[in-house]
Amino acid sequence: MAAIAISLGVFVLAWVGLWLGAWLAPRLPRDHLSNDARNSAQIGIGMMSTLAALVLGFMITSARSSFDRATDDVVAVSTSIVMVDRALSGYGEEARPARDQLRAFLDRATGRVAGDGNVKEVIFRVPLTNLSLLTQLQQSILALKPANDAQRWFQARALTLSSELSRERVVTSEQSVQSVPVLLLVVVAAWVFLIFVGLGAFTVHNRSVRVVLVCSALAFAGSVFLILEFETPYSGIIRVSGQPLLNAAEELAR
Repeated sequence: MAAIAISLGVFVLAWVGLWLGAWLAPRLPRDHLSNDARNSAQIGIGMMSTLAALVLGFMITSARSSFDRATDDVVAVSTSIVMVDRALSGYGEEARPARDQLRAFLDRATGRVAGDGNVKEVIFRVPLTNLSLLTQLQQSILALKPANDAQRWFQARALTLSSELSRERVVTSEQSVQSVPVLLLVVVAAWVFLIFVGLGAFTVHNRSVRVVLVCSALAFAGSVFLILEFETPYSGIIRVSGQPLLNAAEELAR
């Protein structure tokens, strides 16, 4: 909801700038509105528009990288859970308590997957509780008493995979900082406002031009919306898919 509100705010800001420019136009000295003056102003507006478009493009790319990294986090953890369970299954029936602990860890994650298959809450951003469950799991694996080389191999394999799972949890928590600075977003919004002030002051106004300018304002607002949505992969409209977690739960239930 915050992304929608902020992007609508950017759209309103652009529209206010356009209205302000149109209000200023008849109050400017006549020589400021000559063809040469308009052409010079439009060059400056075009340069600022290009700069804003480039910055918005980089911001969208950075935010999308954060979203993709969150998706990779869910896939990596889901894969590690399945691999740990397979190793414990290969160990034998003695590893059943450890497998139950692993299922409890997974149940905490799948409980936060919405009915549409997307993650509805942050799963891996606050790792302390889940890390304690993983520590208990590792203690249970260490407590196993292998009777042959095969069981020793599966025990070592389960310990290695559970360590990787713990590391993935910590890494995803440390990567929770937003990649797009808020100040940069504010600066871009200010640029958008100034661009539309200039367009309002130095552009001929008719219905066709206004429709084009409204579409431009929507494009800027849509860019901001995408940035904010990609920056919050566990909430909002565009969310990380929780299907890998559900697939892992189905695998462990077999």
